[in-house]
Amino acid sequence: MIPPFDLQRHPLAIRRVELARVEQLSPRMRRLVFTGPELVGFVSLAPEDHVKLFFPEPGSSELALPTLSAQGRIQPPAKGTPIARDYTPRSWDPEANELAIDFYLHGDGVASRWAAGAEAGAELGLAGPRGSFILRESFDWHLFVADETALPEVGRRVDEMTASERAILIAQVDDASEERPPSVSDRLQIHWARRSEGARAIDRLRDLELPDGRGFVWLAGEASEVKEVKAHLLLERGLPKAVVRSSGHWKRGVVNHDHHEPIEVEGT
Repeated sequence: MIPPFDLQRHPLAIRRVELARVEQLSPRMRRLVFTGPELVGFVSLAPEDHVKLFFPEPGSSELALPTLSAQGRIQPPAKGTPIARDYTPRSWDPEANELAIDFYLHGDGVASRWAAGAEAGAELGLAGPRGSFILRESFDWHLFVADETALPEVGRRVDEMTASERAILIAQVDDASEERPPSVSDRLQIHWARRSEGARAIDRLRDLELPDGRGFVWLAGEASEVKEVKAHLLLERGLPKAVVRSSGHWKRGVVNHDHHEPIEVEGT
């Protein structure tokens, strides 16, 4: 079965953006809305897009941005060492020239620390997205199994569903204070799994009866947990690999995990 999406490439550019405002969505989820003249021409066509954000070195107010070589490769700046992390555009409004990115404030990492204290006027660097995976067909239903780091993507995907589609979300969160629906839609059914109560997304999934019709599945979160969920869907539920897309946003014990690392399931 051929995967039901197409990849559309975009020209790479490095931009300097300015924080316009901050919205506190939950105790640990912050929406930062960026603007600036260099955002003109920015493109984001799919919920799974990601951009690379460049942060100042800790303790420094200077933002040293990389440059692009003649071959289009990212090169380090002459001075300073930019710290890069990947994030997903929650929304892009070209008319207002505003890009919204949701930050889950977990731990004491560079991005979380910056987002927790950021105020209007602060600057970041931004590169990408390099491309967009665009679903070329609609489905009867979508299943999302995600933790907090992936809820912005889920919200955007639900916002962009066609009128005939519906969605089910199994969301792993710390506790009830983080149970904020990622999208306001009567076509989204949510099952919360609270870590504080020992609940796991995989257990919620095992109890779930999938709808009839054609479905598409998107999994994202901690890499080992995503792999366990993917194995259940492919090996126990028998879903085709082509309609199960997965991403390990982070990996327990690993700093700046590469989310491009494929999540393979033996026997599939």
